[in-house]
Amino acid sequence: MNSTTVATAVVSIVAASLVWWRRVRRLTRLRQTVAHINALSEEILSAHSAPEIVDQIAKALPELPPLASASILLTDPESSELVLAAGPAGGRDVALRCHRSRAVASTDQEICLPMSALGSHAGVLRLSALEPLRPQEDEIGALRHLANQVAIALRLLDQRSLREQILRSEKVGAAGQLISSIAAELKPPLERIAATGLESVARDTEIALRTLDRLISFGRPDQTRIQPVDINLSLRELMDFRAQPCRLHHISPECNLLDGELFVLASRGQIEMALLSLLVHAEQSLQHSVSKVLSVSSQERAGRALLSISFPAVSVEGQSESGGGSWGLAVARGIIENHGGELQVATSPAGSRFDVDLPLTDARAAGDRPPGRQGAARPLTILLAHPDADALRPVLHMLSARGHRAVLALSGGEAVHFASRLRFDAVFASRDLPDLDWNSVSERLREHTACIGQLATPSDPAKPGTVTLHLPPEEGALDRMLLDVERTAQ
Repeated sequence: MNSTTVATAVVSIVAASLVWWRRVRRLTRLRQTVAHINALSEEILSAHSAPEIVDQIAKALPELPPLASASILLTDPESSELVLAAGPAGGRDVALRCHRSRAVASTDQEICLPMSALGSHAGVLRLSALEPLRPQEDEIGALRHLANQVAIALRLLDQRSLREQILRSEKVGAAGQLISSIAAELKPPLERIAATGLESVARDTEIALRTLDRLISFGRPDQTRIQPVDINLSLRELMDFRAQPCRLHHISPECNLLDGELFVLASRGQIEMALLSLLVHAEQSLQHSVSKVLSVSSQERAGRALLSISFPAVSVEGQSESGGGSWGLAVARGIIENHGGELQVATSPAGSRFDVDLPLTDARAAGDRPPGRQGAARPLTILLAHPDADALRPVLHMLSARGHRAVLALSGGEAVHFASRLRFDAVFASRDLPDLDWNSVSERLREHTACIGQLATPSDPAKPGTVTLHLPPEEGALDRMLLDVERTAQ
């Protein structure tokens, strides 16, 4: 063997070793990237919002293929168009192609992945790069899994929000009952003191009795019914109610309320307690302020009631969760949002302002039936079990507009859990639940509710003789169904 042959063999071995080393290195990097993506897929399930999910992905980008940013685009349930939920806007062409084809779409510097949860298309996860993007097949598979996990995380957030609404509603009811109970116990001895005839004692006691009457009214059953409420009158009465505490703290109230009536469809007790909470919060913020002016105003604009509470002090949101009748801003916001409204908190060094926006209603069109409610004459609480939350949004909106309460469960097991803890007038379940079949669900629910119905679609009709809620809902059929539920639940 001559030296040329030996040299050739050595070069071949070195070249083969280099090729093998590069391949091992590439495969190791690929496995690490896929493992990192899979770990990220599990981490985002604990996120509390879409922006937080994007932040978690952004922090992990250096460990992924050479990516620069991430965005979440969700499918609008009404128009089926893509709506940016979090992340930079960027271009939409690739995202729309992915949205329409329900398949991965990419360019050299962008990859869009369809998001799916429980078989339902939820939107698009868009990942952008600063340099040409060449993901391997295994990386694309891991990224598809990540996109689906994002959709599942957002579904979990929806469920968490529904549970929080249930708990919030229970807290509101419990608070009203507690206040009413305490006030009812205090009223008789105060009445006896007032009967003694001493002028100064009688005057102070009269103020206390008016306060107790107001507290008792928050917990009365008629105050929880959905009905037209003159929000202008309620705000004026609440300002009178807080006149004495304002005098004690040297606060000067200024009212600039619109002349006339502003009717909103609401539970009087809940909406007044929310407004009272804002007033008390403002009073507490003013206690250490040099200027102690509390300004309240109202106006009507484009079919909305706009209320404003402003004061020259800095408000720290959520600072007072108890005391003086205030639940804190978080609960007040929840009540206002449950009535189709919005609470905005604006804070600056010069002061703070609470802006409440509520939809107006026509009280004259109510008639003898509880306003805003067709079909059933009393408010109903209905549990809807269906794996696709988007499919239920129209019926949730229609039930809410009629003054009824609807709770969503995404599986049979969750429906049984809710029904065992809360009282429902009826439960409607789809036959296409991920964990339990229709017979198992209906059998388990039978001991908890008198009315068990089925959510039906044109492709999946209900069993004959079953109380049925059709998807998509029709106005007349929905009202007839509500009457059937009310008769069954009596």
